[in-house]
Amino acid sequence: MNILFLDQFSEPGGAQLCLKDLMPEILRRGWNPRLMLPGEGDLVVWARKAGIPTDPLPLGSYSSGRKTASDVLRFALDAPRMFSAVRDAVKRHRVDMVYVNGPRVLPAVARLACPVVFHTHSYIGRRMEQGLIHWTLRNAASTVVAASDYVAGPYRRVLNPNRVQTIYNGVGDLHGGERHFSHRPARIGIIGRIAPEKGHADFLRAARHMKDRGVRPEFHIYGGSLFGDARFEMEMRAMAEGLPVTFHGWTDDAANALKEVEILAVPSGPDEAATRVILEAFSAGTPVVAYRAGGIPEIVEDKRTGILTASPDASALAQSVEGLTNDSALMERLSAAGRREWQRRFRIERFRAEVCDLIEKHARSWG
Repeated sequence: MNILFLDQFSEPGGAQLCLKDLMPEILRRGWNPRLMLPGEGDLVVWARKAGIPTDPLPLGSYSSGRKTASDVLRFALDAPRMFSAVRDAVKRHRVDMVYVNGPRVLPAVARLACPVVFHTHSYIGRRMEQGLIHWTLRNAASTVVAASDYVAGPYRRVLNPNRVQTIYNGVGDLHGGERHFSHRPARIGIIGRIAPEKGHADFLRAARHMKDRGVRPEFHIYGGSLFGDARFEMEMRAMAEGLPVTFHGWTDDAANALKEVEILAVPSGPDEAATRVILEAFSAGTPVVAYRAGGIPEIVEDKRTGILTASPDASALAQSVEGLTNDSALMERLSAAGRREWQRRFRIERFRAEVCDLIEKHARSWG
């Protein structure tokens, strides 16, 4: 089976890492993948080294989060070129299925004469974008893979529920051995893309709360600005002045970053899907403190596999982090329980098998 994978980015965010994770199973099943991506980012470089052919996708960059009028205009100009390029690739490479790994490229597959799998990693709450996505899906032989039930909700309301399946992400084994939580000062980390919806401002406000109370753990930020400009990161660096905060830049080594901290903070905004970094923390045995945002309660059970704050604000985050740093026995229990939860629910082998089984099933139903 020839599968064309479309992605709206070629830089390695969480959705793109999931795409990379699928490739070993895609190849093991004897299928022929081809990636179509904008730009020349690390995902393109990786694909070429792995012997996976790539094609350019004519799609520009846009603001992250809420889109500007300029973004809408530029997308209107990009869409017809993207539409033509995808159809040409499907015909030229005898594509049997198209796998869409993000909403921006979805309009390019409307009324395509082959089956489509749409993997949605984020919650789309804006009505205009929802309308465009739902119209495309109704006009394509499509099935939807959602990263959480929260993300799946809008699709189940407008499509046949049998066409929408929740498949939680999976990650590899990041465990580096038995964890101990006696390091002082305690090290608190936030890992991933630096963006407003990821909660870095609350992370720094929590650091300020704790410093003002005379509690002084170390705060570590691993990540950088992806898919947009760096203005928000510059604001966060200015906000961190005078605080015990270290910026480490982007890292592809989540295992090492998680080993360097005792607690992972996930103060994500209300529309978080089910962030991959929590699963990585489970695998690494790093305790998690997170907001009850979006799909996070689907993967974190409060006081068993992690801590969910009483409210989604910096004060509650600081209180939860401080309480956990003062209870090393609880940290050890959360570490062990998170590790067991990864083994039970979030192994990478399970993720690969479930997604590829769905691809195979959808292909058979089309034939």
